[in-house]
Amino acid sequence: MKNITSNLNLTDYKLSKKTAHIIFVSPIIITFIVGLLLILKPTKSFGFWLLDENAPIEMLTFVSLIIGGIFGSWFSLKYSKYMEKYITVFYLFFSICLILIAMEEIAWGQWFFHFDTPEKWAKINKQGETTIHNIKGIHGHNENLRLLFGLGGLIGIFVGNYKKLKKISVPKLLFFWFLIIFFHSLLDVLTSMDNNNQPMQRISELIEMLIGGSALLYLWLNYKMIKSHHLY
Repeated sequence: MKNITSNLNLTDYKLSKKTAHIIFVSPIIITFIVGLLLILKPTKSFGFWLLDENAPIEMLTFVSLIIGGIFGSWFSLKYSKYMEKYITVFYLFFSICLILIAMEEIAWGQWFFHFDTPEKWAKINKQGETTIHNIKGIHGHNENLRLLFGLGGLIGIFVGNYKKLKKISVPKLLFFWFLIIFFHSLLDVLTSMDNNNQPMQRISELIEMLIGGSALLYLWLNYKMIKSHHLY
């Protein structure tokens, strides 16, 4: 295990090796555990319940996205004097996007407050909710966005080799997070999942949770890097 994180520049993020190990292997462990729950007959129903609408995994997705969005907005504004303008704009834009996606996850509060969807909006929304991603023409194509996110993360790791882009690069610690997101989404796109492929569609909820977690970790780790390099 020591060799796994030996080249991950832990000093940039002021992390202990134990914390780095946990972050590095977490997506593998999480994916394995959920997969096992879905495969084993005694736990199959419980596994699918975890992936249901408004169930723990989707709620964790919302929480990680909203915390990441708020934290990233604060971080990008508070430490803007230590970053080039385009970097501040990037972090702020990324963070606002996380907040918007988080609100989409809970149908802009409709799940909590149970308000009715406006009649005209309900007619163009596949699920009759106050969401944008379920509008006719967009609904059912979210795998493309997940694929772009995974690919963007992998490219973000590579651009860390360029000094000018280091501040917005993705920490190597998040490699497996983005790799799992990318390959699941690629499989999703290539197989053009239909409504009858329920198991794979349900697993997409897990991928969305990994997206929320990786986004939050990305902002937190880069915040630590920028803070340590410029304030101490």
